[in-house]
Amino acid sequence: MNKKIVKTLGLASVLGASTAMGATTVGVATSPLLTIGTQTLKSSAVTASTSFPTLTFYDIVDNSAVSVLASNPVQVGALDLKVTPGFTKAVAGTYYLRLDYTNAIIKTAINTIGVSARWGINSTNRVATAVLQSGGAAGSSSAIYLMTQITAAGTTTDTLTIPFVDLAVLGTATATTKISFYTTLAQATNATAGTNIGTKSQSLVAFADVVSPTATPTKVEASVASNFKKFTIKNTTNNASATDASLGSITHPLNAVSTLDADGTLATTTDAFAAASSTMTLTGDLSAGTWYMDSTNLCPLAGATGTATIAASQKLTLNAAKTSGTIGGTIFNASPFICNVVDTTSSIPAGAYSIGVTYASATAGDLVLTWAGGAIGAVSRNGTTNQINYLTTFTGYNQKVIITNRSTIAGTYAFTFQTESDTTAVAGTKATGTLAASSVTVIKATDLVTLTGKSRASATFTAVLSPSSIGIATTQVNLSDGATDTVTYRN
Repeated sequence: MNKKIVKTLGLASVLGASTAMGATTVGVATSPLLTIGTQTLKSSAVTASTSFPTLTFYDIVDNSAVSVLASNPVQVGALDLKVTPGFTKAVAGTYYLRLDYTNAIIKTAINTIGVSARWGINSTNRVATAVLQSGGAAGSSSAIYLMTQITAAGTTTDTLTIPFVDLAVLGTATATTKISFYTTLAQATNATAGTNIGTKSQSLVAFADVVSPTATPTKVEASVASNFKKFTIKNTTNNASATDASLGSITHPLNAVSTLDADGTLATTTDAFAAASSTMTLTGDLSAGTWYMDSTNLCPLAGATGTATIAASQKLTLNAAKTSGTIGGTIFNASPFICNVVDTTSSIPAGAYSIGVTYASATAGDLVLTWAGGAIGAVSRNGTTNQINYLTTFTGYNQKVIITNRSTIAGTYAFTFQTESDTTAVAGTKATGTLAASSVTVIKATDLVTLTGKSRASATFTAVLSPSSIGIATTQVNLSDGATDTVTYRN
């Protein structure tokens, strides 16, 4: 689809039948003329500038459907400017128009132009001609034209059309032009203010990404009751069951501000990226279960039997450390939800996750959108968790774990153990149990665990109770001299 846009600049003035130009009043600025999709700019389509040799100017082409006004042969294109100079009488004399560009240069020179081109007033028998006086060459950033208006008198609403078939714009900066009317060439050349002058600055081209990547995060919870090997079972709106959960989704809708291709047509999602060669990266602790993409936040691909029904193409490819995973755009475009299905044998880590996307160029040579992304979701753990850094069953010590339950309700607890490579641990009879309401529970280390190899280990304590209600500490007595050592892990 083609889009034709013209910009009207308000410069109201009165110009009599002599060569003198009346006083002018500058109008009100409006929005940018064109918003170009950044990803439609071609890195190879650049224009060199002798004035700015170290800068890169991307070419913007007016490819809109050109129309011809019924009243006279003045064509109007998407990049054309329309100025309202306010002519009210026939003009036998001349005046000067100066164009100055910021963040843009002229790509194709506009030289001597007569009535058959786009220069002109849009009323019957009133046509302006423009004769280049200086500048205006390809690569320049200014131009001065000798202007005339002939035959019939005009009105204050007549517009002067200034033609452009293309423009070279600096990087992705907003390009503006300043349009000034002068009564003499000297004034125009030196850009000096005279008594008969009107000046207006106006945006020409602005830029925006074609698509607006959006991450919608979801928070889920691992259950202390399963020693964090399953998710808390919630209703489907919370995107979690016992064995799988959605951490959120990634979408890339068109920008709310409609953008144009650099050739003037409306940009589409397919202008922004080629799905087959685009890549999404998920970052976080991916060590538990299987990570994959699904078409809904219910993550139904996991099924009742876990990973068996998940297609290999839906799964993220993890790095060796399992701290990041990638997947191609064909999948995340059709299946935007990030899912995790657990094996119920490994504990689900608590932590936050983030994503980023590299959108591959849809057309060879176009600029590429790399989206740094943001938070996509997080996993929390309910209940209470504490790490016990040192437990010992050494016969020369008597070590005990002291647990306080300040809650008015009872709750279950569990210990799991971590050992050195040459040591094994077997959970004892008191490694799991119930903490009575409003009570203190004291457990000997030798009742918690039996160690083979070394007599030391660490442990993870969990309780199905709120953290504020639990206190935990260890106390150790040296049986040879009676010395004690107490370590408080949670008050």
